[in-house]
Amino acid sequence: MIHGKKHWLYHRFSAIFLAPLMLWLIYSLSFINIFSYENITFWIGNTTNFILLFILIIISASHFQLGIQVILEDYISQVEKRNFYIKFLHIIYLIFCLLGLSSISIIYFGVQI
Repeated sequence: MIHGKKHWLYHRFSAIFLAPLMLWLIYSLSFINIFSYENITFWIGNTTNFILLFILIIISASHFQLGIQVILEDYISQVEKRNFYIKFLHIIYLIFCLLGLSSISIIYFGVQI
């Protein structure tokens, strides 16, 4: 668990890294004429797109987790309840990261299920 100054700095740096990644995502997806399964899998199959999308998922999920944690710390006064919700938030964060990363990895590496 990150506290105080480190938490604040990490949240700001993640926001700084998210801005160009989101601009890249919008710009990159603007070249896709039709959003079909085949076109999106072809787009994710590009190594640069895969790596940047991988980084985007990690940073955006972490940024989400830090922002929600600040809200929980500010508005839940009971320590036990707050700690429970923060631990639950960490689990949700890990699930979102693993789900997103495994999804694009399956597409990129062509794993047949």
